Amino acid sequence: MPNYKLIYFDARGRAEPARMMFTLRGIEFVDDRFKHEEWPQRKTNKEMFPTGQAPVMMIDDKVIPQSNAICRYLARELDFYGANNLEGAQIDIVLETMGDIELKLHNVYVGQTEEKKVELKKEFVEKTSKPYFSYLDQLIQAAGGKNFVGNKISLADIHVFNMLDMMTNSKYAIEGVLDAHPQLAAFYKFFKEEGPLKAYIASRPVTDS
Repeated sequence: MPNYKLIYFDARGRAEPARMMFTLRGIEFVDDRFKHEEWPQRKTNKEMFPTGQAPVMMIDDKVIPQSNAICRYLARELDFYGANNLEGAQIDIVLETMGDIELKLHNVYVGQTEEKKVELKKEFVEKTSKPYFSYLDQLIQAAGGKNFVGNKISLADIHVFNMLDMMTNSKYAIEGVLDAHPQLAAFYKFFKEEGPLKAYIASRPVTDS
């Protein structure tokens, strides 16, 4: 078994899906968290942070940057990427859809005044997010409500939960974001309160993002 080290801010964010996969498989890893004020100095280490971004994961002495690469690697290694290529493609559909939502959400917060953010949050709930969330609502309903693909937890479930958690339970929360999407709201509630990560979610470090 290789030695794993995950390096990221003291936040859930882009590192949380990897932490969840390690936890579900009972795999020990170093969870190297740092404060935002440490980042300017940390990122000067170009060998550790070749793109100037976090998270990165170390597998023994090999550095893996890019959160999507980290998550997909772990999902393949730890059996969170479906039972076959078709299920893998279905998982990718969910991941890419969430990626589209993340881009739209980025525009709500970055470079905006507080007054503009209020306007864009309302637009996000009522218009921008609806095509994507409606599609995910359909997917989770068709799959039975608990898992997006197959009958076991996958990277799709973990990633969707993490993003919904950010949109409902962080400094980036948007009021009413799931009101029009009951299937997603039910999925989020079940994952948090009854899913296999229930104990982890209840005991993990409390952060605002």
